[in-house]
Amino acid sequence: MRRVLLAALALAAGGVLAAPVRLDDSASPRARIDVSPRWLGEHESAGDRDWLHAMVAEASNVEVRLDTRAYVGRRGKIYLAVPAQVPGLMSPTALRVSWLSRGGFASGEAIPGSRTLVYDGAISAPVTVVRLDFRFELDARFVGPGLRVDPYFEIEPEP
Repeated sequence: MRRVLLAALALAAGGVLAAPVRLDDSASPRARIDVSPRWLGEHESAGDRDWLHAMVAEASNVEVRLDTRAYVGRRGKIYLAVPAQVPGLMSPTALRVSWLSRGGFASGEAIPGSRTLVYDGAISAPVTVVRLDFRFELDARFVGPGLRVDPYFEIEPEP
């Protein structure tokens, strides 16, 4: 009902509401990246006692190749999203994914069930290539076996 109302409001305002489309990243060199979390040290904490349960894992220079051929010559917004359901995570508040871009996309962060705008502009190539340094911050009290975080990219193309 809420989605229908939003679509009706957008059409009434003269705009077109573009549904996000998940981008295929299967051409990326590494489909799976294994990382080893480490305990966060007190000197890295924000000054509270939560650092006692904090773990961090990092993956540097991750190359992502996004299939954007259907959108070449159009403008669009690309988002990095973290699924709401993360296997091995017992609470969505126990994970924060952040990234630094090595060019082309914006740096940012997201939590399970959210997405962050990383690009807003013209799509000029059939494959959009970006390199990111990922950081995964975890609260060890809410992490179970088989933790698997699969961030993905979505595009909202303009008509």
